[in-house]
Parts: sequence; structure tokens; C-alpha cells
Amino acid sequence: MSPGLSSNSTRHSTAVVLLALAIGNAAQPDLLAEEGKASAPRAAAGADLFQPGVIPRIAIQIQPQDLESLRHQARQFVPATVREGGIAFEEVGVHLKGSTGSFQGIDAKPGLTLDFARFHRSQRFHELRRIHLNNSVEDPAFVNELIGGELFRAAGVPAPRATRAWVALNGRTLGLYVLKEGFTEDFLGASFGSGDGNLYDTDWGHDVDQQMKRNLGRGQKAGQPDLDALAAAAQEPDPDRRWQRLAALLDLDRFLSFMALEVMFCHRDGYSLARNNFRIYHDPGANRLVFLPAGMDQLLGKADLPWRPQMAGVIARAVMELPEGRRQYTERFAALFARYFEVGALTNRVNELVAEVRPLLRGDDLGRVVREAGEVCGRLVRRQAFLEAALKQPEPARTELPAGVARLGTWFKVDAPRGGRMELVRDALGRQSLLIRAGPATAASWRAVVLLKKGRYRFEGRARVAAVQPLPYGQHQGAALRVSGQTRASKGLVGDSAWQPLAAEFEVGAETTETELICELRATRGEAWFDFDSLRLVRRD
Repeated sequence: MSPGLSSNSTRHSTAVVLLALAIGNAAQPDLLAEEGKASAPRAAAGADLFQPGVIPRIAIQIQPQDLESLRHQARQFVPATVREGGIAFEEVGVHLKGSTGSFQGIDAKPGLTLDFARFHRSQRFHELRRIHLNNSVEDPAFVNELIGGELFRAAGVPAPRATRAWVALNGRTLGLYVLKEGFTEDFLGASFGSGDGNLYDTDWGHDVDQQMKRNLGRGQKAGQPDLDALAAAAQEPDPDRRWQRLAALLDLDRFLSFMALEVMFCHRDGYSLARNNFRIYHDPGANRLVFLPAGMDQLLGKADLPWRPQMAGVIARAVMELPEGRRQYTERFAALFARYFEVGALTNRVNELVAEVRPLLRGDDLGRVVREAGEVCGRLVRRQAFLEAALKQPEPARTELPAGVARLGTWFKVDAPRGGRMELVRDALGRQSLLIRAGPATAASWRAVVLLKKGRYRFEGRARVAAVQPLPYGQHQGAALRVSGQTRASKGLVGDSAWQPLAAEFEVGAETTETELICELRATRGEAWFDFDSLRLVRRD
């Protein structure tokens, strides 16, 4: 059998022009209200701030001793004076924010949290208690957070609103920032009708089976029994019973949309794929837990991210392990893709956001934003094309292993290298191979998806390489076999080699699990061949 290769095609669907909505206004009609879900019960504070084209100028003044404090204790609040629109806000709590990729010190271009009610409980900024100023180091186009939030909100999943701001600190111009509202009682009240429920974040633990930090809530003073119950439901071995237990504790409708959008727009630093950048709110009205997106500055980083990937999040994995969960996720993903991934509307929205900040930027700064926005538009086009092709691939049937062995015949390309090539080739003896010829920076692979029942397996085959120079970075190098979501068990082939046997052993813990098998090459030059007829799956128990 020849490998099945993905190809681009034209999609004919009636797409809603999502981004023509009144941007970020929580009082706008909820698109899902048309489908029987009630819209937010009251308008959010700060509606005047999150309007198209509104870019506030914010000047922050911090005393020398408090600047010194932030140099040593970046996360500790210090008082500051904040001025905007002719209004001075005194004793505003300020601390630095950001993670490994985006954190910068107070003397550079720091990310900042501004808590206007920290020292004066009644003080508000456009009726908001707290805002975040993101330096957008990992989103140099300054658009991802805005577009990501608009998409989630349109699909019925609450997300903080965002705009841009022009910021100065102690008379020093810091420049353009992304301004986001905080996860406060105001945000929760506008989204759910009540801000009294428990709100958890990832300061301590990164999933429901760990101890998470409770930021808000008027319920129990210690522990997290609501999360503990959800974690226990996710471990239920009986599929029907697990689905029932999850549905009793989790807003499954919103969670399906949450997962689908995280994957669709490649939020690889979010919950589903990385157990990072999310919040969980216990909605007291519905008595259900709701997952909320956060930290969306790195969207669209991988155009060919599979649309049914290996999930990292405990609850995402628990849903996708169930036949009913996979079925509903598949339906939801296709529906949201058809409705919201309208590439013309999305790229137009990127261009609108760039146009709004043009008057503020000059020279290299403007050129950088325009160039990066063009890259975002290109990634949107490539992502749409990949998903159009991927969604047309047939649903994988459960892989049967008579006598404990199955041949692997249907393969697709991922991250085809620029300046290289990938194709099915034959040598002089008629042997078929999956070829990857590296370009200058290649992390390419051939992949096959199999549906497996619980058990222990080995993915094996033969490969050879010629003149392979490994990448100077990353955990995996050269040519090898691997299973998605797992690290390689052995080093990859580099330099030159004759045909060699390779193998990757793994275990499937759920009764029926979709697994992605990978023949990959990570290199700056050279070629790798994977013997097509030797690629097979072996059951080990």
C-alpha cells in the first residue's frame, strides 16, 4: 500500500465573520446564545477601554526604593502612581510578570501587573480592579492575545479582553504593550453572573490532580474538593461511568470548545497540550467547573499540529480516551473550524489591529510589527490549509494485530522542510522508502495515526542516513522512530549509516487510544530513508 499524503483543497462552507463583532465588549451578543446558551447576564466593567482603536497612554511612576525592591523581589507588589487620560491613580500595586520566555527586569521592558485596589479597595481603572501589561516579547505583532480572546469568547468560552497601551515608566518610554483585564470578581461576574466561586491558577500545580492555587472564592478555606472530585472522575475506568461523572462536575460543552480552539489555533503553551496557561472556575450558578484560556501570546506556532493530538492535560486526556468524548470533540472541532476559521476575516482582523498602532510606531519598530503581522497571516493561511486536508482524512479504525503484528501503510507529512523535500521513493532494487531531505533547519517527520486498545507495543522499522548534520538545539537529533508525546529511547542516526533497525516501545493505558507514530529527521543537512515495508507495530503482551 502507498502512503496517504495530505494535500490542499478548497473548502466550501458558510463561515461566520467572527471578527466583525464589537471587539472584546462583554456586553455584545453571545454567538452561542443562538444555540440555546444564555449570554452573560450583565455588562462588564471597562467596556469603554476595550473598544476598537482605543489605545490608552499609561505613565507609571515608582519611587527609587520600590524600584530596588522589584529588582530583588519581582513578584512582590510595590506602590506606584499611574496616570492616564489626565487622571492620577495613587498607590497602585505594581509587580513584574512574565515567564521564562517573556520575563524582563524592571530596567528593561518588564511585563507588569497593576492592581488598582491593592492598597485602596475602592480604586478602579475604567471600573477595573486589575490589569496586566504584557511586553509581548513572544508576540512581536501584538495581535495574538486579542484574536485568541475574541475567538474563545465568540465560541462561548469566557476569556479576558485585551487591547494595546503605550507605556512609560519614570519618564522612560517603554513603548507598545498588550493590555489585558485580570481574572477578577468583575470578570467572573460579567461572564458567569457571579464571581463568588473558586478560581484556581497554576502558581503551585499545573493540573487538577495537583495542589493548585485558589485565587478567589468564598467556599471552603482549605483544600480543593471540587478539583479532587474532577481528578477522581478522570480516573474512572468504566467509559460510560467516567463520562457521566465528568458531566456532573465539568461544563463539558464549554470544555469541548476550549480543547478544540486550543488545538485549532495551536495554543501549545495552554492546558490541553502543555498543562500551562489556564484557569479553572467553579461556576456556582451551574455548579460546574469551567476551564478558561490564558497566556495566548504564542498562538499559531505550528501550522501542522495534528487536530487530534496527544493531550497532556489530565481532563483533556480523560475525555479523548472515551469513544463518546472523541466523537463529540471531532464534531465540535469540525463545527468550530467551519464557523470561525475564515482566513480572510482573520487576516483582515490582523491588518486592522496593525493599522490601529501605526500612528504610534516609527522606523524599525513599525517595520518589525508589520513584518511580524505578515508572518501571523502566513501562519493562518498555512494552518487553514493543513486543517482542511487533515479533516478530510478518514477516521482511523482500530488497528488489529493478528499474530501480534500490524504493517503500517498510511503516512502523512508534518513540517515538510523548506529547501528540502519529502516523498516516497524507490531504490534500484524496487525497495520503497519514506525520504526526508533536510533543508537549513529541519524538524520534519512522516506520521501515521493508529487506534489501539490497552496494552504494551513496539513501533519498529529500518532506517539509513547520509551526511546528516544534527540541529544545534533541541532534545531530539538526527533520524529516529518515536511515539508522539514521548521522548526518544535512543539517540538518532547522524552522519552516514547503512540500514539499521530502530524501535520505540510504549504503553497504551486506556481501552482505546489514538496514537501517532513518527519517523523523523532533525538536521541542518543530509538525508534519511525509512524502509516502508519494515515499518510495523508489534504487541508485546
